[in-house]
Amino acid sequence: MNEHFTEKESLELIGKMINSAKNNLQKGLGNVFLLWGYLVASISLVIFILLIILPGETSHYSFFLWSLMAIGAPVHIRMIKKMEQQQLVKTYIDRIMDFVWIAFTISIVTVIAGILITTMLVLPSFTEVEPGFEFLRWFPWTFVTPFMLCLYGFALFVSGKAYQFKPLVTGGIICWIATLVLLISFHNPHLLKIQELVLFISVIFGFIIPGHLLRKKENSHV
Repeated sequence: MNEHFTEKESLELIGKMINSAKNNLQKGLGNVFLLWGYLVASISLVIFILLIILPGETSHYSFFLWSLMAIGAPVHIRMIKKMEQQQLVKTYIDRIMDFVWIAFTISIVTVIAGILITTMLVLPSFTEVEPGFEFLRWFPWTFVTPFMLCLYGFALFVSGKAYQFKPLVTGGIICWIATLVLLISFHNPHLLKIQELVLFISVIFGFIIPGHLLRKKENSHV
C-alpha cells in the first residue's frame, strides 16, 4: 500500500474533510433548529396574545406556558441519537459545537434556577420587611429574555462561523440587536409584550429560517 500522498491528493483529502464538516451540520440538525424554533415561537406568540387580552395581573399567569418547553427535551434527545447513528465521522468542529450548545443550555438553566430560588426564598422575606419593594418579585424575570437572546446570538454566531453557514451568523446578529432593543426598552410600560414579540421575531430569523434552509440543503446535497 502506498502511504505517501501527492500534493494533489493531500489537497483533495483536506477538501473532503472540510466538506464533511459542513455536511455534518446539515444531516438532521435542521430539524433540531425547527423543533426549538417553532416551540419557542409558538409559546412566545401565545403569551403575547394573552398579555393583550387578559386583564391586569391575571395576564402574568400566561408565563407558566414556558413550562411547555420541557416537552421538547425528549424529542431533542431522540433527534440527536438518530443523528449520531447516521453520522459517519464526528469532526473536532462538531465536538466543539456540542460543547457550545451544552454551555448555552447550562447558562440558561442556571439563571432561571437562580431567579426561582431568589423569588421564592429570598425576596418574600425581604419585601415583608421593606414594604414598597413588591416589584422585586417580578423584576428579575424581565432580564431573562434579553439574557437568553444574547446567548442565542453567541451560540448561533459561533455555529454559523464554524460551519460557514451564513443564515446562522445572520440569525445571531439579529438576536444581539434584539437584546439591545430590549435593554433600552426597560422604561416602556409595555415591556413584557415587547419582549415576547421581539423574542418571536428573533427566533424566526435565528432558528426557523436557518432550520428550513438546512433541511433544503440536506435534501439537495446529502
